[in-house]
Parts: sequence; structure tokens; C-alpha cells
Amino acid sequence: MASSPSFTPLLENLRSTLSEKPPLCYGTLELPPQSFSLYYGFGDDARQVNLTLSSPPDALDALERACEAATFGRNNEDVLDETYRKTGKLDADKFLMRFDAERSGLVEAVRVNLLDTQSQESKISADLYKLNVYGKDAFFKPHIDTPRGSDMFGSLVVVFPTTHEGGELVLRHDGKDWTFDAASLLSAAPNSIAFAAFFSDVDHEVLRVTSGHRVTVTYNLYWATTDDSGVPTPGLTVIEPANANAPKVEQALAAFLNDPDVLPDGGVLGFGLRHAYPVPAQWEAGILNKLRGWLKGADAALFRACDALSLEPLLRLLHEGCEQGTKRLIILKDLVDGVPDDCSIDSHLMYNADGVRAFRKYFHPEPCAEKRRRTVQYSGSASRRRRPFVAVHWVTERVRANVMKQDFLAYGNEAYNDSLYVLVSLFVDVGPAGNRADISRVKGVAAAEGEDESVYEGSQEEVWDEYSYGSSDSDDSE
Repeated sequence: MASSPSFTPLLENLRSTLSEKPPLCYGTLELPPQSFSLYYGFGDDARQVNLTLSSPPDALDALERACEAATFGRNNEDVLDETYRKTGKLDADKFLMRFDAERSGLVEAVRVNLLDTQSQESKISADLYKLNVYGKDAFFKPHIDTPRGSDMFGSLVVVFPTTHEGGELVLRHDGKDWTFDAASLLSAAPNSIAFAAFFSDVDHEVLRVTSGHRVTVTYNLYWATTDDSGVPTPGLTVIEPANANAPKVEQALAAFLNDPDVLPDGGVLGFGLRHAYPVPAQWEAGILNKLRGWLKGADAALFRACDALSLEPLLRLLHEGCEQGTKRLIILKDLVDGVPDDCSIDSHLMYNADGVRAFRKYFHPEPCAEKRRRTVQYSGSASRRRRPFVAVHWVTERVRANVMKQDFLAYGNEAYNDSLYVLVSLFVDVGPAGNRADISRVKGVAAAEGEDESVYEGSQEEVWDEYSYGSSDSDDSE
């Protein structure tokens, strides 16, 4: 059995570093008594309630009755289905409260603890979205928050210290899960709110409330152009993450590439990014370039690490195609609106949208390694175009492909047609050992984009003449 190469620990360290920091932060914040006052209703129906552990149950019952049944978004439609979501809601223009997320310092705490170290220099804003009341037996099954603009990156949920049991917020991402049990946190901090902030593409659900009333307000988090952040308030306790640890991505990537056994002649590294990103439903060319400044967490750290090492990180989309029994993976530098009637999808993406064919390469051989190649005989016209292809060594698994408008589905806490999530991969062309920044002789993604080659009638060539190690990946195969 073939032994693992010496750089395997460095590769595993890089992979684990990219998934190290959780995509959320949560904790408690102690507040003065007046911050728990809530006002709702109009005219003779105007009411006030204090959202504390001592709130009378009948006052919370009245608040619950004042709420509308909450819908959720599915296939660009608002759906009322209490088998999937059962809770009450008040829109932001239907209530007032004394609590202010900005002035309390909570938004600043989220900025510092949720974002990666360098993104902490960016400014963010919190837009009040809704109030929700979860009474007994209320819940919300797994969903992803609907993007409300390409500058929206996350959500902030504030839970008031009203008496309740159950209603835990469970978050899932990258095969991991976290449980935010506000009821337990607040039982030990009665003069506090509990909060959880997370990136908006993180899957989450509210478990069933078994007793009492779980009252929350939700904010949408946006990248801001001005400094309107507050000053952290005494009494803030951030429980997760344990600290705002600076990502070690640059050190891990540098150590990996400094090993001369890693791609000794250079090559292409591929990274499936951890997060999805909202883009306008009516996009413009070059939309991926705008995402550079809006990357989240480890994705942002990876992009900056490449930049710091004088490498050019390329944000790209993937399309999985299959024509005439041949499966293809195509790398694209932009979203595609549609395909002409007289052209197949794969041909359009490769020849009209500068798509680049890709196949998987492995970092080290396995016992079943074989040389795989295919000879093509060209006939017909005197010459024809042929698109180049590149070998990609995937460090983290590639994301599901979505480059066509019909590949998207807008779904989440409500219907919203203006923005849609995309899944993005990052590619890095690296030079030979000792000079990783020199990609002049590397057959990489950047060189292949926009490049055409001519092949002639009667000619033959081997279109795949490299070892592809490990088990066969048919979806990546030529």
C-alpha cells in the first residue's frame, strides 16, 4: 500500500484551519431595566409590556394575539403552513422598544466576534426586521434566511428574558451543528438579553417551545459604508466563539506551499468556499468581483492569505454538464442568464462564456492509480476551436454547481425575489516550488480563460495525458 507523502499533515492542517472558526457568535448582554419595555398597537389598542422573567403571562398572551401568523418563503412565494412554521410576528413598523442594538454595543460585539480578523476593520449595520412570539408548541423547521440584498451577510437574533422552556435555536453548517439555548442562558442572567449572530446562509431551526413565551427580535446585518458602530457595553459575555481568534489560514497555507513536495512543478489549487453569497436576481457582468469585499469568515481569510502570499485568488462558479455520455465540470468567471436555442448548455458555456474544462487531480497516488487518457480523432472542417482544460487539486471539496439562473432557488424566512444565493469556489494558480508566485509556465485557470486552440482535420491528440490518482470521480472526468 502506498505511503502518504510527507506533506499530508500540512494539507490536513490547512483543511482543518479553514473550518476552525464557527460561522456564528452568541452570548448574553446585561441591560438597564428600561431596555426591556416594548410598545405595540395603535390608538385605543396601544399597549406596553416589559419583556422580563416577571412579565405576567396574560400580558404575553395579549402580545401573542396581536401578532400575525408568520409565513415563510418557498419558490419565491410567501407560504402559510403551520406544519413547517408556527409562530406569530410583528413587522418593524408595528412596534417600538427601548432597546437599541447599536447604542448598546451589541452590533460592535458582533462585528468583532463574528467576522475574521481583517474583516473586523469593516463597518456593519443592523436593520431591525421583525418581532416574533413563540408560544407553547411554536417552532420553525430548518431554513436559510432569505437574502435581502447583495450587501447582506448575516442575521442577529435577540431573545428577551421572558419565561419559557424549549425553543432552542439549532444551527448547522459544514456538517457541524451548534445549539443556542437562550432559556438556559437567561435563567442565570435575568437582567440580560441573549443573542446569536450568524452568517445568513447558515441552516437553522427553532425547536418546539414546550411552555411559556419565547420573544425575539431579529436584525438583518449588512456591510456598511460609514462608521456607525457603537461602543461595547459592560456586562457583555460572548460564549461562542470562545475568543475572536485570528485565523491561521495564511500560516497554514504558507507552510503547505513551502513544502517542495507539494506541486513541485506548480499547478492549480481549488477550494470550495464555506458560505453561499447573495447576488441580485438581475445581475450584471463582473458580479463575482464585487464579492471580494463581502466574503465571510474563513472564506475572507483564505482570500486575504492568497493575496498576502502574492498569489491571485480567483472567485469562480462551477457547472456540471453531460453531453453525449461525457460528464464535464466547467469553470466560469461569471453568471450566465440563458442559452441560445441553437446551442447546447455545455457548448455555450465553453465557447461563448470562456468556460474552462476541469478535472480532479489528487495530491498523492493510491494503489489503484492508473494512467487515464483518451485519443480524439478530428474530422470535418479544416480546423475547429477547442477549449483548454486544467487539472485542479481540491484542498476543500468543491461546492455544488450553479451558474445558470434556473439553478437557483430563493427560499428562507420569507419570499423575496430581488436576491439569490450563489455557491462559489476559489482557484489559485501556483508556481513551482521555491517560486510560487511565478505562474508563467503553469497551465492554470487564468491562462486558460479566453484561450482557444485550433485542431485540424485528420489530426489526433491525447486530451488527457496525466495521472489521476485515487478513485475515479466520474463527475469530474473527461
